[in-house]
Amino acid sequence: MDSSEKNINEDAYDLRVNKGQLPTIVIAGHIFFVDIRMDMLRPKDDFLSRGIVFSEIQNYHDQDQNSYTIPYNPKTHEFHDIDFSIVKEFPKDLIAVQFPIESELDRIGWNRHHGFELRQGLSKRGGRM
Repeated sequence: MDSSEKNINEDAYDLRVNKGQLPTIVIAGHIFFVDIRMDMLRPKDDFLSRGIVFSEIQNYHDQDQNSYTIPYNPKTHEFHDIDFSIVKEFPKDLIAVQFPIESELDRIGWNRHHGFELRQGLSKRGGRM
């Protein structure tokens, strides 16, 4: 093991790589699976929800903070696009939520999807689930 691999959480790595467990994130009290292969945050227990599709929220990426800040409907567990050129105030049924970009949410899934070595970049993040 070289020095770049010292900070890797081996238990989290095992859960992700060998047991296939997807990382999760809680948004407004609801659990989502981080599913890089499906390009989305998938609600854990709401099969009627479309969830949050990464390719649909690219305009909400904040490069300075390396995160997304999106309009989110906590009742439907979905992203809700807003045309700010028409809307003058934030809709009452939506909230703004912020979360990290895909490569921060699931570095292993990101590496696998883009053809990188699975452990690349993990030491910086610790490999949390």
